[in-house]
Amino acid sequence: MNLFLSAFFSGTARGAIYAIVALGLVLVWRGAGIINFAQMGQAMFTTYIASTLIISGKSYWLAFVIALIAGAMLGALIDILVMRPLSRVHRAEALNSPAMKATIPVIASLGILGLLQALAGMFWVGQERGFPAPVAIEGLIVAGRKMPFTAFDIFTIAIVALVLVLTSLFFRKTGTGLAMRATALNQEVAKLSGIRTTQVRILSWIISGAASSLAGLLIAPSSILSPSSLDLILIIGFTAAVVGGLDSLPGAVLGGLIVGYVISFVNFYRSPEDIFLAILILLLVVLLVRPNGVMGSKQVRRV
Repeated sequence: MNLFLSAFFSGTARGAIYAIVALGLVLVWRGAGIINFAQMGQAMFTTYIASTLIISGKSYWLAFVIALIAGAMLGALIDILVMRPLSRVHRAEALNSPAMKATIPVIASLGILGLLQALAGMFWVGQERGFPAPVAIEGLIVAGRKMPFTAFDIFTIAIVALVLVLTSLFFRKTGTGLAMRATALNQEVAKLSGIRTTQVRILSWIISGAASSLAGLLIAPSSILSPSSLDLILIIGFTAAVVGGLDSLPGAVLGGLIVGYVISFVNFYRSPEDIFLAILILLLVVLLVRPNGVMGSKQVRRV
């Protein structure tokens, strides 16, 4: 029973992080029609900023907030300096084919990922470093008995749950959130309705950037931080987004939890070497049964 509970709580905590990564990918996909493969590069860079602040003597929570702000600003800069000019180039007659429109932003995001990793290597000399947790990462002791979960697991689940609730309320109860949903459904109709789609687009990048930073901050205490340490998380987060549905925000959450449970239970009951095979099987089954994801709509844009 303890083994099952350990796998369950571990899967919930990690799945919550994958849900945040998937949520960031879905936001940019819906807002700009781009798969942002630089997302975890943004997370790595801002986590290094937080780590540097903590090492210099600043409090964890100050570093936490500054990293989130830095992530939001970095997301906005990527859109303004790279993706928005590329979208204008797309309108040129020479690049009017769907294949080019889909390929160029992907190449650009991979280039941004490489640039961020190179800059991190220059600024921090590519050094690997640990990252502190605000609470204990050892199993909790209750009534003299060690529990199959840690305080950091509870902290992670609580933080992610709060973010997901606030995000849901934002999209359902605010005018800006409704404008973002309308733009995601049909950008041309949204423009005709008076919605400033350019502002909606940059807001998608800002929220996605902050979500990426949050994921990096929650992953770093259980791993070693390095310029390429979060690349694997991007692959898992992208898988979660595809499983849930690339055009569905609730699907991103569900996909993250499904992938988290699969990884955790395979790790506890089988072997870590079987994790990638299990993820591949999960992805193939979902694509065969629900090609647009568990909660995806019947028609989605091609990547």
